[in-house]
Formats: sequence, C-alpha cells, structure tokens
Amino acid sequence: MSFFDELKRRKVFRVAAGYVVGAWVLAQVADLVTDAFNSPDWVIQMIITLLVIGLPVSLLLSWAFDLTSDGLLRTGSGAGEGTLVVGSKSILALVAGLFLVLAVALFLFWPRGDRSIAVLPFDDVSPDGSQAYLGKGIAVEIRLRLQELEGLRVAGETSSNAYATEDSRTIGEALDVGTILEGNVRQDGSRVRITWQLINAADGFTVTSGSYDRDLEQIFEMQTQIAASVAGYLGVSLGVGGVNAFSGAGTESLDAYEAYLQARELGNGSAAIPLLERATQIDPNYGVAWSRLALSLMSRWWVVNPEEIPELAERAYQHALRGVELSPESAESQSALAIAQMLQFDWIGAEQAHTLATDLLADRSTLGRYAVTQLRTGRVEEAKAKFRLAESIEPMGGLPLGLSWHASLAQGLVDEAREFRMRNMGLDFFEDNLDLAFNEDDPAAMIEAIRGLPETSPAYVHLFGPLLADFDSPERILALLQGVYEDEELIWPRKLHDIAMAAAYFGHPRFSLQVKKVDIQTNPSRIVAIWYPVMSEVRQLTEFNEFVTELNMVEYWKSYTWPDVCRPLDDKNFTCS
Repeated sequence: MSFFDELKRRKVFRVAAGYVVGAWVLAQVADLVTDAFNSPDWVIQMIITLLVIGLPVSLLLSWAFDLTSDGLLRTGSGAGEGTLVVGSKSILALVAGLFLVLAVALFLFWPRGDRSIAVLPFDDVSPDGSQAYLGKGIAVEIRLRLQELEGLRVAGETSSNAYATEDSRTIGEALDVGTILEGNVRQDGSRVRITWQLINAADGFTVTSGSYDRDLEQIFEMQTQIAASVAGYLGVSLGVGGVNAFSGAGTESLDAYEAYLQARELGNGSAAIPLLERATQIDPNYGVAWSRLALSLMSRWWVVNPEEIPELAERAYQHALRGVELSPESAESQSALAIAQMLQFDWIGAEQAHTLATDLLADRSTLGRYAVTQLRTGRVEEAKAKFRLAESIEPMGGLPLGLSWHASLAQGLVDEAREFRMRNMGLDFFEDNLDLAFNEDDPAAMIEAIRGLPETSPAYVHLFGPLLADFDSPERILALLQGVYEDEELIWPRKLHDIAMAAAYFGHPRFSLQVKKVDIQTNPSRIVAIWYPVMSEVRQLTEFNEFVTELNMVEYWKSYTWPDVCRPLDDKNFTCS
C-alpha cells in the first residue's frame, strides 16, 4: 500500500479538511466576538496561532489512532477486526475534543506576563499642549481600576510619575514591576485620540497596544476599555463589575471631571478648593469630588487662625459624609470620612472607616491617614508600622508620610524625627525645629531653635523673643506665657500650641494642660503633641485622665488598643507616663 493510500485509510485527509473548515468558522466567530467586546488585537492573534498549531497536532493524532467500538486505539498496519469505519460526524467530534484539550493546555501554559505594572502619565500631544492634566487624569483613572483587581500589583502614583522619563529597564528595576503602561492623548476640539501600549519592562518591547479616536464625552468608556485590555493580557480576573466601579471617578459630566482633574493637579491645598466646589456644583452626585473637597478643607487647619476652624470643620465633615453616601466603595471617600470623624473626636467611627478604606485599597494615602489617626491616639508603634508599610508601597516623599516624624518624636527619637522631617518635607521648617528642641534635653538647642525664627513673626516678637531674656527664670516665663495666653489680640496659628509646649518645657505642667485643652478643642489636629516626651509630667496629672476621657479616647482604647505610654489599672482607672 502506498503512503498516499495509507493517509486515505487513516482518514488524515478527511480530518485535515474538517479541521480547516472548523478552524475557519471558529476564527470568524472569534473575530466577531472580540470586536463586539473591544478586545485588544492580541486576543484574536492568539486564537489564530492556536488554530494553526492545532492542525499538525490533529493530523498526527488521526494518523496514530482510530476511533473504534472499544474506544480510541492505536492504528495498526491494516483495518483489522474490531475497527470501526470513522464517519464525518465522528471525525468532527474528535477534532472538537482536540480543540478543547489544546485550548485548556495552552490557556494554562500560555505566558501571561508579570502581574505587576506601573501606569505612567499619558503624554499630552494636543496642538496647544494644554491637556497635561487630562493625560495624568487618564493614568490615575486606569490605575484606580487596576488597583481594584485581585492578583495585580500596581506601582504608586508618585513613584510612577517620578520615573516617567526613564527607560523601561530603569522603571522596572526602580519600581519592581514587570510591565509598564504608557500612552498619549491628543485633544482637538470635541475629539480626543488616546493611544496606549503595554511594555515589557525587561526588554522594552511592546507586548500589546491599542488606540481610540472618539468624542471627548466617551473618555470614561475609553479608560475602562484600556484597563480591561491590560488586565486581560496580564491574566487577571476582572471580577463582577470590578473594572467599572469608578468610571470617570463617579461622574458622567465631562466638565465636572475636568475641574476635578485640575484640582487634583494642585494637591489637597487651598488652590484646589474652588475647582472642587465647581465640580460638585456641576454634578452634585460626584462623590469622590466631595471627599477630596473635605480633605482640602481639612488641610487648611494648619495655616488658619483658631477662630476659623469650627466652620471649616463642620463643612469638611458634611462634605465627607456626602462623599461616602455617594461613593461608599471608594477608598478615598472612606479615608476622608475617617479623618473628618477623628477631628470630631469620633475615634471608633474613624477606626472603622479607616479599616474599610484599607480593605478597599491599602495604598500609600489610605495607610498613611490610618497611621496619622493611630498616632494621635497614642498608638505610636502601630502608627510607625503603618507608615513603614505605606512607604514600602509608595516610596516617594510627601504627605501623609511626612507626618511620620511626629511618631519618632513621640518616642523621643529626636535625630530620627529631624531626619524624617527634612527628607519628607524639606529644609524650611523653623517652627517644627521648636518642637524638636522642646524634646531635647539641651538648652543650647532650644535657644538656637528660637533664634532660627523670623524676627518679625508674631511668635518671635510676642513670645519667644521675650522668653530668651528670661530663659533662666521659670517663674518669669510662666508670667510671660500667661500674659500672652490672656491677650486675645495676639493671634497666630500655633499660638496655643507654642504656649503649651513652652509651659511644659519650663516645668509648668498644669498650665500646659490648661492651654493644650483649649488648643485641641479648637484644632484637634494638634492632639499629637500630648504624646511627646516633654509632656510626660502633663500625662501624669489627674486632669489629663479626665481630659482624654472627655475626648472619647478612653472608650476607644478599651475597644481597641491602649496607647504605648498608658495602661489600665482596673475597669475605671488607668495611668500614663
């Protein structure tokens, strides 16, 4: 029997013909389906590659085996007893089975890429170059979607932005990621074109890419599609609705979204407030904008005079509540509410909101804000652990991790606190030099810190300058502090804090507590100072126990964990050192 006759006997030609027809039909269906779901190009390419690979495999199997009444048997040299003549229907069934086996095997072993990614700001290539904030906003939105997905590690925003101009290998090594998403955005009138590519960090090669050219109003849809394509390539399960949870950061209004992105570019400071107010006016249901507005208002508490704080506090709290009401699944909204609750002395509510925020997204911001709350309740070591975790996730400097120096200072590690302060928040911190010096057992350091103040500042003119003249007389210093405290015309943001710290430093703990009570009731942000070493004698006063009880802090400690320097004596009493 010739080789050609043997091929015919073993039905190889029939299997080949059936396979080609079946593969062509499957490819056409796959092309329609992937197009309907806006799948990236690599999906259909992979399907076609699998079909091509499957053809020789099917031919080899048809040569080697026969489908008989006794099952699938190895083909002999001739049609022996027990052999079943294989019909077209059986051949197609065999081919379909081979398809299934091959698809499962290649799905399991097909390379998915490293499940870690850095999302870089999209470059602005618009004619007028005015859309840089939009390029950054697109990256932020895609990053938020990807961070929601279990099994995918996403580099932080600050670090990704910092390395945006570096080559892929440098980015991969610095941020410890295997893939990089980059792209550009071009807006021309009402049209916007977004192109993107996913890059292998190790060699710089593009592994998949895509582009969209649509009306600007469709930008939210485009962001979601890019995130879905990237997640699909990396082999991450999207989950039910996971990638769509924050489409457009919670708004369908392009104008509101634009105002929100512009505000985000400015950080959480005063300049962002008018833009966020505009965003919430355009779209009153824009939850994340309400939450960021609350954070921006709370950030002003460090720079305004005490009488302005109560009104700011109430506005921020109401905005934070609104943000969570509208976007309960937003980590930023829950985190903003936690800070607002803390500043209302609702420590248990703040703890619960922080826990929910970090469950939703344990990134630098949510962990950092949680650490700040723990620090202010005296749980200093736990706060430092969260600060360290937050920094390991997102190493670049800035708030809220810049506040970690307070934790070191509370533990009496003055040099460490000074180093953290300089590294995270710059060199110009003459007021904070006072806090560092108050906690050093070195009068020369205290004098040097005072002399470092601007000589025209109210703090120097009315308090610290005169204090230098009476530095060796605690009695005259007490009289000076009392006089400044009672003079209601003397106002500066840190006035009460400065007086309380100076009173404790010069040995007047009761007066220090008297002033600090008013300071904390006015500006709860400054409560962290009660855990400094200089306040040790203050913490040992009976009045201190009464004060923290009034602040709902003891109830919180009993429900969670006692502060590092306090311990319960029985159900009703406790002591602090």
